[in-house]
Amino acid sequence: MNETYDVVVVGGGIAGCFAAATAAAKGADVAQLERKSRERGGYIACGDAMKSPRDPKNYPGPIDMAAIAEDRSVFVNDGIDRIEWWDEELDVRKSLPYSNGSNVIDRYEFGQRLLEETAELGVTQHYDTVVNGVTRNGRVTGVEAMCDGKPVRYDCSVVIDAAGAQSLLQDMVPFDTLDTPGEPTFEVPHYTHFGSAYREIIETEKPVAYHDAIIGKPLEEMGYIWYFPRSPTLINVGLGFQMNKPAIPLVDRLRRDIEDRPEYQNARVVEKFGTGNKIGSSIALRRPLDSMVAPGYLAAGGAAATTHPITGKGIRGAAFSGYSAGRAAALAIEDGDVSEAGLWEHNRWLYRDHGEAAKLAAWDAYNVAASAIEVNVLRALTALLPEQELREIVGTKREADGFRSTLSLATGVLRNFVSESRAGTFETLGVGRSEVYESVIGLKKTRDYVAEYEQLYEGYPSDPSDFDGWLRDRNHLDERFYDALELSSAERKY
Repeated sequence: MNETYDVVVVGGGIAGCFAAATAAAKGADVAQLERKSRERGGYIACGDAMKSPRDPKNYPGPIDMAAIAEDRSVFVNDGIDRIEWWDEELDVRKSLPYSNGSNVIDRYEFGQRLLEETAELGVTQHYDTVVNGVTRNGRVTGVEAMCDGKPVRYDCSVVIDAAGAQSLLQDMVPFDTLDTPGEPTFEVPHYTHFGSAYREIIETEKPVAYHDAIIGKPLEEMGYIWYFPRSPTLINVGLGFQMNKPAIPLVDRLRRDIEDRPEYQNARVVEKFGTGNKIGSSIALRRPLDSMVAPGYLAAGGAAATTHPITGKGIRGAAFSGYSAGRAAALAIEDGDVSEAGLWEHNRWLYRDHGEAAKLAAWDAYNVAASAIEVNVLRALTALLPEQELREIVGTKREADGFRSTLSLATGVLRNFVSESRAGTFETLGVGRSEVYESVIGLKKTRDYVAEYEQLYEGYPSDPSDFDGWLRDRNHLDERFYDALELSSAERKY
């Protein structure tokens, strides 16, 4: 059985919906393939926190996010006004206020509404559809799948890969055999660039005191535990860690944490589809792909690594990269050119025009530096950092005045260094003061390199003919950064 479309979007998540909806709104004939059933669409592991869609700058069209925001079954807690970081062993609590507030959503209901809006824009949606092959003829020409147990070939001009982090579609595409003027620009990510996450939804007997905050806590490896309240008694609890570190038994580790907390005594896991709302996933914890395009192929969302490399936040990045992919596909089809160059607008818009990918790529330097620090040293450093510094690292906004920011870092660390409340930090963790001092110096170097990365990504090539030269410059910057931090070959991320 064969079906033919202009665009085939693989994936029914946020990136897939924004890609499919955008391409359809621009006149393309679009099919969206989702491996889950219609009933389970949108059911994924997620922290469920996102910026308000009531501000049109936060999310692109054509999906009506403002209307979705009014649905109280989706936006279940719009009273979040801060992030809190707890290191209870060190008796440290840091509060990072939001300037415009944040929200905790019901991710399943949100996914369901996205799929509804996408269908209303004219997208043909096929559920229970598992892609098991890619067709090609100098370019990607479609996919092969099992739909409701029957084999179907979907032919198209452009395939948009929105199949999530560690997308199996990328293993199916032989990028080096596609027709490109030189070496393919598309970057296939390495498995160590990802993290594993797991979450449960639990209901407590009494309201928690932090129902207006989202909470993070350190793990014994590079990662964190979260408590994101959907209501005063309904909490999204989860954890994640990076795959380049020793594995953590996620389920057991989360259970151990929950059982030790007084507010979670006698709490029950809320049931969903008979799974107890227990679900895991893979997330990208790296910079966005250097190039997200190949002839007849675009990557978006987790498949393009548009998540925040420190926190794993990915909703906004998925929305913008999905929009960009749908837009670029429709424009390329209209121009009759779905080559690497014809689809390059996807890279150009995300890195240069919109710029979100450039910020995320620059902020990955913090991930690189943190991954090279022993976890207890990292915890001690976090305890000493002023809250403004932490706010910059977990966000994507830099202090405008570099000197003032550097002075704030130095004075804040010094103040916390001599504070009575921090006196036992080093002894508790078995960390030497000299180690922490060296990590502060490393953070200052990293901040300087973040600025250099930002400048380099602002000059991302507008044409693939300039990509090789730009990539050489970026790789050279990587080498200088690694050398500045004195990272061994084994500690180098890329």
